[in-house]
Amino acid sequence: MSSPSGHIRLGDATYCVGTERILTASGDEIILRSQSALVLRYLASRLGVLTSREELISVVWPDISVTDDSLTQCILDIRRAIEDRERTVLKTVPKRGFVLYGKPMDGTADKALATAKPRAPEPGWAAQSALEPRVAPQLDPRDVLPTLAVLPFRSQPDSGQGALISTFLGDEIATAISRSEDMNVISRLSTLDMSQEDTNVQGLGRMLNADFIVSGSIFERDNTILLLIEFSETDTQLVLWSDRIGLPAQGWMYDTDCIDQIITNVRRAIMVNEVRRARSASLTDLKLFSVLHGAVGLMHRFAPRDFNLARNYLEYVISQVPDHPTPLAWMARWHVLRTVQGWAEDAQVEARTALDFTARALDISPDHTLALVCEGQVLAHLAQRLDDAELRYDAALSINPNDAQGRALRGILASFCDRGAQGKRDAERALHLTPLDPHRFFYLALAAGANLSAEDYPRAVTLAKESVRLNRTHVSTLRVLAAAQQGAGQFDDARTTASELLQLQPDLRISSWLRTAPSAQFRNGQRFAELLRGAGIPQ
Repeated sequence: MSSPSGHIRLGDATYCVGTERILTASGDEIILRSQSALVLRYLASRLGVLTSREELISVVWPDISVTDDSLTQCILDIRRAIEDRERTVLKTVPKRGFVLYGKPMDGTADKALATAKPRAPEPGWAAQSALEPRVAPQLDPRDVLPTLAVLPFRSQPDSGQGALISTFLGDEIATAISRSEDMNVISRLSTLDMSQEDTNVQGLGRMLNADFIVSGSIFERDNTILLLIEFSETDTQLVLWSDRIGLPAQGWMYDTDCIDQIITNVRRAIMVNEVRRARSASLTDLKLFSVLHGAVGLMHRFAPRDFNLARNYLEYVISQVPDHPTPLAWMARWHVLRTVQGWAEDAQVEARTALDFTARALDISPDHTLALVCEGQVLAHLAQRLDDAELRYDAALSINPNDAQGRALRGILASFCDRGAQGKRDAERALHLTPLDPHRFFYLALAAGANLSAEDYPRAVTLAKESVRLNRTHVSTLRVLAAAQQGAGQFDDARTTASELLQLQPDLRISSWLRTAPSAQFRNGQRFAELLRGAGIPQ
């Protein structure tokens, strides 16, 4: 790459090649993330010359296979920085590449850049400008996880406990989210001294390389600590979730439910947001984590169009990052759900395909919790290798005892095997861990099945009804509800539910269910079949 020097006028902005800083017309200073800075530097060395996408990718990412999405994001970063809203400075030539138009300047820009004021999103850091990183990380495109930063919560200057509460809650939230395998969390030392006064969320996102930010304020009111909390997307500056949470002035440190509530709301907000983005934008215009989270959300909707679209999204992510275990594990789960919904022609073919995906995921990362759980689900529900499935769930829970999916699925496996009390314990604990999970219906359904196995029919009916309320197209839940209502003596309700079930799965028969059900060889499976028969499912 050639090395231009000096300053270049880009529209109303000024680019200092030596320091890779940009001075806007309003006097704000901007530092681009590393890949975007490299793209701008190369284009600046070829002012007025057409540069192809392929050439830019080969220069900026010489040893990494990336898609046009990575370059497109860099182009957007540069246009935002130089305020090129009309795309006349950095011009796109359709199907050919890009041209940067600029004018080299003399040294008169040095003084302006030397006295440039920091951009609005960086208050509190001006005194530390010498310590700010000038070289940003070059993230491997395989890092498909969303990145989140927890800012210090604001507190009143005269607050007695405010600073302590702010530090404690921030640490607890960041630590809890850090346990997730599907999230990157910016270190607390990187955010500890950041101010939220006059905060520009988009600018903070650029500074921290964060996609989402948790922020808030703390107020002391008599015997209550009031926490006002927001969760925002940095790119759009949209507030995806906010809430007011009251804590006792005495003993607030022991209110762990508060942390659980925040984490579940954050995770749910990300999932809902990425489903929306995935359905409204081209895949090449989205970050990979948006495509992945969108796929996971769509595959649990159980509308055939959304379900099949989820597969397309997962295939896209896998094609971009073939050696990342997470999309491979979710693809295995997709094949399980396809079979459970009754949409697969051959369960054994689905099992072999799914196990190929989990094998690839576990070859990459043998301790990957999601891959272990998904392989356990394939082994239990498709291959009917129950002992092997339980070993996978045990392995996942030994790594993360709070993995709700692993615990719920281990619970239903125990229920299959006539260990109803054990199954209920695991499934109810998983339900406790997922109070606001975007896929709450899934945990309710498994807890209902576990209670059915334990012959607690009223509890099973309550849980299954709530699951159906959240997702009326999940046929597994409807099967459990019909059986539970029959067991509870609610015979008319059981027949109504069975009728609704047959509308969604018209070829359902007791005999075919027994041929494929993992619990068919156990007393629980035989009793379940008898209850369904009594509810009106044909033999």
